[in-house]
Amino acid sequence: MRIVRFARCTLVVALAFVPSSALSQQVPDTVIAVDSLRVTVLRGITGLAKVPYPVTIVEREALQLGNSGFSIDEALQGVPGLQIQNRYNFSQGERISLRGFGARAQFGIRGLKVLVDGIPATLPDGQSTLDHLDLGSLGEVQVLRGPAAALYGNAGGGVLSFSTAAPPDRPVREEVKAVFGGNGLVRLQSTTAGSKAGFGYLLNVAHLSWDGFRTLSDDPSALYGSADRLNINAQVSSELGAGVLRITANFFDQGAENAGSLPRELIEEGSLQAWGFNVRQGSRKDSKQGQFGVQWTGPVAGLDGEFSGWGLFRELDNPIPPRYIDLERKAFGARASLSTDPATRPGEVQFLGGIDAEIQRDDRLNYVNEQGTRGELTLDQRELVDGVGLFLQARAPFTERLSGFGALRYDRFSFEAQDRFLTGDPDDSGERTMDALSPTVGLHFEASPRLAVYANVATSLETPTTTELANQPSGRGGFNSELEPSRGVTGEIGLRAQLEGRLFLEVNGWLTEIDDELVPFEDESQEGRTFFRNAGQSTYKGVEAVLRAALPVGLSGYLSYTFVDAVFDAFEIDGDVFDGNLIPGLARHRLDAGLTLERGAWFGEVRADYVGRIPVDDANSQFADDYGLVEVRTGLDGFVLGRSEISPFLGISNLFDQSYVSSVAINAFGGRYFEPGPGRVLFAGIGVGF
Repeated sequence: MRIVRFARCTLVVALAFVPSSALSQQVPDTVIAVDSLRVTVLRGITGLAKVPYPVTIVEREALQLGNSGFSIDEALQGVPGLQIQNRYNFSQGERISLRGFGARAQFGIRGLKVLVDGIPATLPDGQSTLDHLDLGSLGEVQVLRGPAAALYGNAGGGVLSFSTAAPPDRPVREEVKAVFGGNGLVRLQSTTAGSKAGFGYLLNVAHLSWDGFRTLSDDPSALYGSADRLNINAQVSSELGAGVLRITANFFDQGAENAGSLPRELIEEGSLQAWGFNVRQGSRKDSKQGQFGVQWTGPVAGLDGEFSGWGLFRELDNPIPPRYIDLERKAFGARASLSTDPATRPGEVQFLGGIDAEIQRDDRLNYVNEQGTRGELTLDQRELVDGVGLFLQARAPFTERLSGFGALRYDRFSFEAQDRFLTGDPDDSGERTMDALSPTVGLHFEASPRLAVYANVATSLETPTTTELANQPSGRGGFNSELEPSRGVTGEIGLRAQLEGRLFLEVNGWLTEIDDELVPFEDESQEGRTFFRNAGQSTYKGVEAVLRAALPVGLSGYLSYTFVDAVFDAFEIDGDVFDGNLIPGLARHRLDAGLTLERGAWFGEVRADYVGRIPVDDANSQFADDYGLVEVRTGLDGFVLGRSEISPFLGISNLFDQSYVSSVAINAFGGRYFEPGPGRVLFAGIGVGF
């Protein structure tokens, strides 16, 4: 069945293009240099204008200019296909989805592969967190918008690759930054970096504290939902042999309260209160994590080699309303690949092949939550995940204008639960094995020097995570034997057009068919705890369009539109049939726009985004209302004062003080589907470099 789908998944997109005569003939101050952007997220380097897959590259200015560093949605506005629901809840993090992949996440990130400086932030079981990512030191983000199981294996519904800013070309540079904002936001950052004679280094330390904006029902002046986080990131690179060695290390320590979601009646009243049961049960998450990675790239016996290894530890102390979770995690991984020289002429082929190997070890203890303290022990088990992936890629120009890309990957995952809670309880130990063969093919045709079309077919693989397998409505230990991985096939066609360096346009349409969609739900007997089940079949259809402009007199802007039509084709639970219903957690329409004016060191910016209504349950009985938000910011960027560069800025988010639902809790028990967003917030900051 998947082979049949792989063969027939194609979609046609029509486009009307604006002629150059409709534009001002004045030479722009800046240009959109698409040809110079290098794509590394495809596990090989090529130009953005040549790839047969939709890739968005966000550069340092967009990531840093006037941003507070509070949340990832600040930096990734305007990426088509990407939907970020900022829950303003550091105990759960933002819900990030690409074309619907990741929309089920109740905490962390699911269904997407995340890399930070080439080192996976996605564990072998498919769960990712971005707590260790400090937004203030980012230099580039590459987003592969679509399935990539053939490249990355599990959780490859899309790829987010974050890169730390390269150290400056001088021995020492110090940058300090301070941000203050509404709801008690204080963020302090120090970055020390430099390079000399082939050696580079960076040390970044940042601390964020936030009071939150949710209130207590019996005392509206008291707040609940605070967060406190320390991030330390370090990186060293050096020439070694004929290649380059890079070592990265990061650590974070975070504590955050979980204010929970609310029913519609409280949302309609404009309430910002924390859910009372969460408050009584002391719902929060305290976590620590350290990660270390080493990577070497260089020539090996006439081939280009890349070798990397990484390890992490994580400690989690997490009271949720019905349970108190104590988790200790260790994970390790290694990757090796070899590739031939790039193929530049017809008849040549570039090959890349390699292996990924990863292990994950979790020690999980669950207790009854007695108002934020440990009660009776209910689960004690060790969870083991071993994963291995073999992959082969090929790139070839067939003619001067037509080129192709293909990849094939085999993944095998072994899940094992060792039940250690045996006193008066049956042994729930067990094993699960999940594997997949994942292919992809893509074609790129250069119709003219400024217009190209591309098409591809790709597969996705998404295993349940250890947390999702361990959470069973029966309350038993071990792993859920009925929960299966989600598998899908996507076909798409798109085009890229560029006009005199002033306008860049990309439009693409796609169709995805998924078997065994993973769907979250809650149970009446365990309010606040999320479980998962498989839907039969699902279909996702979508269109993405983005227009970026570099106009005269320092004016630039973007307009991005995403349409996602996601429905259950076959899904029945206890006699309730959901066939044809919209898949919850996704807005069908999203529109983002931004306009920036720069005059010397001064800049002014307006951002706006519209999010359509979002279904919150499988039955489509309720929806979160659509909303639109506007943000403005202004400041100076790199204003030279003596030997220092000063960058003060000021911003207002939710300018018109809209009441809105920032995120939804899918299939939550008792109708508690809605998490409100904050009202108008003022923030200001200053950066100093010397």
